[in-house]
Amino acid sequence: MILVAGDSFVYGSELADATQTFPKLLAGAYEDVSWPGYSNDAIARTTIERCEQGGIQGVVVSWTFPGRYEFRFNYNTGQRKSPWYSINSWINESVDNIQSEFVTENKDILKQLIASNTKAKVTGIADFANVFYRHVGSSEYWELYTTFKEIVYLQNYLQLKKINYMFTCADTDMFYPGTAMDTTLNSLFRQIDFQHWYLFPAGAEWETTTPRGFYQWAMENKYPIGTTHPLEQAHLDATKLMQEKFNELVKKSVQ
Repeated sequence: MILVAGDSFVYGSELADATQTFPKLLAGAYEDVSWPGYSNDAIARTTIERCEQGGIQGVVVSWTFPGRYEFRFNYNTGQRKSPWYSINSWINESVDNIQSEFVTENKDILKQLIASNTKAKVTGIADFANVFYRHVGSSEYWELYTTFKEIVYLQNYLQLKKINYMFTCADTDMFYPGTAMDTTLNSLFRQIDFQHWYLFPAGAEWETTTPRGFYQWAMENKYPIGTTHPLEQAHLDATKLMQEKFNELVKKSVQ
């Protein structure tokens, strides 16, 4: 069985058929531990949690944006994996600011986000998030430090357990930061085994020549986008691009 893990891009948010995301199309037969809004902490934790139960022959992980964080609260958060909860910077944003990030307007999606933020205010999570982002979470250094740790943590676990895997991500900006890379960050970054990654090609019309994440690649190549999610054609074309690397790294596990 192939395990797929990640955030809403893996889960299939805004797709007519949630089984048609690129990790699921690659895997064929799969088990899914992804969830919309998951942080990199949550992605690593849920992947290991499932692998510990056995029966997983290969893993495909799409890492998310670094500015999300998961915490285990001391009370019922009202979420699917309570008391675990992944927070992001939208949790205290105004309706106008959230809506300004939408590529395509969708009142139902906006209503869901407002309801989620309202629940976070009731439970006290929004207050916590406000303090956390003000003092810690908005720092690019902390984003990089926590993300690199989660990547290395999961990578080392999978290697130790001899589970074949392939990593990709939504956005590669974390690998080209504005923050100075000190000894701590460099020591983590150098441990990442990029031979087990697939990164997307830069768009021909864009100034950047750096490898891209799935979301960047889809946006830069002008694929149809829902509110904030690339739609079916992007996933189909991403699967074609990734197939050879997937066969090399993961498919051999289940042959």
